[in-house]
Amino acid sequence: MWSGTPTRQEMDAAREWFESHFVQPLQDTEAALPFSLTYGGESACPQTWQCRSDGDQTFVFTDQQTGLRVRADVMCFDDFPAVEWVLHLENTGDTDTPIIADLQPLDLACPHLGPNTVLHWSKGSDCDIEDFAPQQATFYNQWTRAIGSALGRSSHQALPFFNLESGDHGMVGAIGWSGSWQAEFTREQEGFRVRAGMPRTHLCLHPQESIRTPRILLLFWQGEPLHGHNMLRRLIVHHHTPRPGGQLLQAPVCNAVWGENTAAQQIAKARWWVDSELPLEYFWIDAGWYGDGAFREDSTVFNSEWAGHVGNWWPNRGPYPEGLAPVGNALREMGLGFVLWFEPERVREGTYFTREHPEWLLGPIGPNYLFNLGLPDARAALTELVSGIITEAGVTCYRQDFNTDPAPFWNAADAPDRVGMGEIRHIEGLYAMWDELLERHPGLVIDNCSSGGRRIDLETVSRSIPLWRSDYQCFPGFDPVGMQGQTQGLSRWVPLSAGACDRPDTYAFRSALSPGMVITTNIFERDPVEFAPPDWLRRMMEQHQRVRPLMYGDFYPLLPYSLDNEGWAAWQWHRPDLGEGCVVAIRRPQSAIAGIEAAVRGLDEAVAYEVEDLDSGRVETAQGAELAAGFTIRIDERSGTRLLVYREA
Repeated sequence: MWSGTPTRQEMDAAREWFESHFVQPLQDTEAALPFSLTYGGESACPQTWQCRSDGDQTFVFTDQQTGLRVRADVMCFDDFPAVEWVLHLENTGDTDTPIIADLQPLDLACPHLGPNTVLHWSKGSDCDIEDFAPQQATFYNQWTRAIGSALGRSSHQALPFFNLESGDHGMVGAIGWSGSWQAEFTREQEGFRVRAGMPRTHLCLHPQESIRTPRILLLFWQGEPLHGHNMLRRLIVHHHTPRPGGQLLQAPVCNAVWGENTAAQQIAKARWWVDSELPLEYFWIDAGWYGDGAFREDSTVFNSEWAGHVGNWWPNRGPYPEGLAPVGNALREMGLGFVLWFEPERVREGTYFTREHPEWLLGPIGPNYLFNLGLPDARAALTELVSGIITEAGVTCYRQDFNTDPAPFWNAADAPDRVGMGEIRHIEGLYAMWDELLERHPGLVIDNCSSGGRRIDLETVSRSIPLWRSDYQCFPGFDPVGMQGQTQGLSRWVPLSAGACDRPDTYAFRSALSPGMVITTNIFERDPVEFAPPDWLRRMMEQHQRVRPLMYGDFYPLLPYSLDNEGWAAWQWHRPDLGEGCVVAIRRPQSAIAGIEAAVRGLDEAVAYEVEDLDSGRVETAQGAELAAGFTIRIDERSGTRLLVYREA
């Protein structure tokens, strides 16, 4: 039970759960819904209100006294043992509703989770070598454990995913909300309870006003926790991954450079890749391209005033006298996509919006304002501005960064009877803006960055891909072990992301192997010099092209997670539909161990496989049973790697 293929028993269990928690409460007021709220100071029981079903998977509960309507839009998947829902609350009355508080879109008793239940989750991104590190806690007795985001960004502190293991079965959960969330897990005397939602809701709804809640997904597994992880990966690929132009998103290979370079320099850098016949797909211009600051020949991310100009969204006429169109046109002629960095939600004091439209802003806190995406007019104007630059410059990947904590802005703006409303409107506005950009620009890719990977959740992965999953790699000479840890921790939950390589070194490149790759050749330097010997870089990139399709499959850690430089790291991606997979093995710089035993997962033990070493070209044949039992991987040099590809013979 290692693969991500659901069983009939799991599918039946998920359907039964859906029937008992959404269908049955329409007929039985004693049946419990999987969400909760307090209403007017008392615990609400929506199944005792007027209930109806609008279609097979839409359930509506209306309090006839006040007009509050709660609609649950539910998806019971027919290809995975999972149920997903989002709540919409609407005031259909003529006066304000009583206070809605402690709104928990997930509030669930779990009698199937027995003693010694283990909670698995991962850290979020915090610009640290331990970003996305796997975590676990065991509930032996009555105990409560809470995890959640910090200061308003969904994967700052903890990823909004969890896996509850109870013996040979369990439940994976995912939260779709790009702001503040908290999940609480409690071992009670009578069983286990899970609650999740925004940590602060205490609000009334005005007449005809409506809000939505965080999205909740539960997936039920039997066997091993990794089986649940891999089913989640497959579900996200099938149902929560963008499809630009109608095709499943291919995570791109990018060259990221600093924005405060001249247009001619940027074009020359891109031209080097094309002339060197390297399989680059996107050229990425990061911060520093905008505003009115004096152009600096020696500009870098560390000495420039790039942060002081966020809010002035026009090309700086010093380095870009004709705007960005010449760069975009040149990239298109070279056959390259164009990634362009923005940070529209943070507005610096003294910039355009603070002068012309202060009514669109929250704050300030320090020198920063928050652009209020919850205001429809403000959001429409910002969408028009960004869309115009995308069109004029020929941008094919819109990179949205977010380098401030929004929760203090929202909290300061909320009235006592509207606590949580500022955040709700902002997050709703974020989704509306992204959805409109995707509709206006067919084929557009969105790169989701928020001080690195601090806004990764079920809603954002449905619209975007995290190409810069941590700011840990912002600093030159970062330890590739941190990149290895990011892949090991994040890949359990999120199939598509990108690693970053900043040096011409095979150990660093293999440490960054991910579905997408970001080669940060000149993000800190300005000269368009050769980043690496083209032959070496071509070999690395072609190997990545070879294994990239395999990374859309199941993921298996082959060694326990560790950041110890005296150890090894090894993991596997497997595509059972193709009969192929790959193994990445890494011997770290201080390791005294020259070999490990690796047991490859997910193989058909009765089938023979060809195993190819992509460095030596050597091909050997072995039975699936032999590979599953364990085989030796040897790396003689420290800071060494091996990349093995296998396929059914």
